[in-house]
Amino acid sequence: MTTLDELLRLHGRLTTVHVERWVARGLLRPSGTAEAWSFEQIDVARARLLAELIDEMGFDDESVETVVDLVDQVNTLRRQLDLLGHAIAEQPAATREAIAAALARLGQR
Repeated sequence: MTTLDELLRLHGRLTTVHVERWVARGLLRPSGTAEAWSFEQIDVARARLLAELIDEMGFDDESVETVVDLVDQVNTLRRQLDLLGHAIAEQPAATREAIAAALARLGQR
């Protein structure tokens, strides 16, 4: 867990105002109270992304929310595909081969 002070030190250009705004918009989800927030690694990484989008790329708040939503969707899809791949790998060889053949047929459309 990372405190607010540690988060601000990690990302030198961040201010408390940035973080408070992102928490209010639901872009960061710390645990604890506003006086003693604790951030998971996902929030630390997300704060880095938010800072880059705003400071380096010039995105406005609305665009940042859209980008973060899209990133979340991509990550969810990656997890789902990983689970599907593991589920397929656990199937008998004949089933795996049938799935591969069906994918090849569908890919030719």
